[in-house]
Amino acid sequence: MKITLFGVRGSLATPTPKADQKEKQLKILKMAREEWAKNPETFSEEDFLANLPIPLSQDLGGNTTCVYLEGDNGEKLIFDMGTGIRVLGNQLAPLAFSGEELELNILVSHTHWDHIQGWPFFKPAYSPSCKINFYSAIPNLEERMVRQQHPENFPITFDQMASKKSFHLWKEFDSYMLGGLKIIPFGLRHPGSCTGYRVKEGDKVFLFCTDVEYREEDREHLLKLKPQIAGADLIIIDAQYSSAEAEKKIGWGHTAVGKAVDFAEMMEIRSVVLTHHEPDHTDNEIVKIILDESKILKHDRMQIHIAHEGQKFIV
Repeated sequence: MKITLFGVRGSLATPTPKADQKEKQLKILKMAREEWAKNPETFSEEDFLANLPIPLSQDLGGNTTCVYLEGDNGEKLIFDMGTGIRVLGNQLAPLAFSGEELELNILVSHTHWDHIQGWPFFKPAYSPSCKINFYSAIPNLEERMVRQQHPENFPITFDQMASKKSFHLWKEFDSYMLGGLKIIPFGLRHPGSCTGYRVKEGDKVFLFCTDVEYREEDREHLLKLKPQIAGADLIIIDAQYSSAEAEKKIGWGHTAVGKAVDFAEMMEIRSVVLTHHEPDHTDNEIVKIILDESKILKHDRMQIHIAHEGQKFIV
């Protein structure tokens, strides 16, 4: 499985402020000057840039949730339709408008705005040769998608988009096959309900778990789910808040960084990707919170990644 992140911001799409961009540029220039001064003859601009730490080396990105999974047999899965799906759609557009049929499968966690608002800007949805299958545990998903594009809200209705669309209702903890991928949907704690997905290909397992609010009182219940979750190769999980913020926002539906890491460790997951970044946090603040709370160096058996747009994983 090849997994690519197209949207990692939570709640609201968030462009990087000019002040933050300027601060990053100044830091990079100062660091470059210091490195050059050590040995001007051997200083390499390419090597310097390649070794910059996040977030200086890479903006985390301001698009809301969208994850793209490509199976070994060509299966194409899209998890959620935040604003990141527009960028994915631009990449898929040449295939979608080539005249040959393109089949895409969209797995929907829930329909809060930040997880569906990119759909009307998804170019393949306007191609008559594109077949799009929607999968979720939401009985009236089609109605919700149509409502989003009511003429009061958007100039093009859902039905005017030329792609062939179908809706499929899944039950939590039942298993389903999409090509060679075995998928199990499961419930997550989040206002209005939300669904996570377990995807297995061969002996490899990927988990998509956003949005979710993991609390200490959930531990006993989650341990009962351990046979379904334990030992996964990769999890993408909501980690929107610092611990202090999470205490003030109980019931808002999102997890503190430390709790997300604790969950992944409890479930013996090999690699955890912390995502759904708080829109009011700068990239520097996000990185600091994650480094402070995850205590990366103490998790020898688990890799911890700070999600950023364009990031790729092979599972």
